[in-house]
Amino acid sequence: MGNKKKSDEIGIRGFGSISNLEADIMHIAWQRSNVSVREVHEILLKREMEKKERDFIPYTTVMSTMASLADRGYLLKNSDEKTYIYSPAMDSRELSKKLISAVAEKLLS
Repeated sequence: MGNKKKSDEIGIRGFGSISNLEADIMHIAWQRSNVSVREVHEILLKREMEKKERDFIPYTTVMSTMASLADRGYLLKNSDEKTYIYSPAMDSRELSKKLISAVAEKLLS
């Protein structure tokens, strides 16, 4: 997994940025507010089938990526129900600021 594609839209390539998949998941979370892994996976599958660009993304990849985003503070995980429900921990502007701050810190240290 060390060869993740980084998103050109959010963050800066190679400096604490987020992958394209992570950016896609964050956009879905911002649009929906509260989503399960299954809902995100279904949305991503639908997009992939429409584009026919690549192999279909495994459910477990979406699940582990969302867990990682929650661990890093980008998503909130509600485990009150049997199914985890995720919601954005910050809006897109806050995320961009956080990523830019991480880049500045790396460059200045």
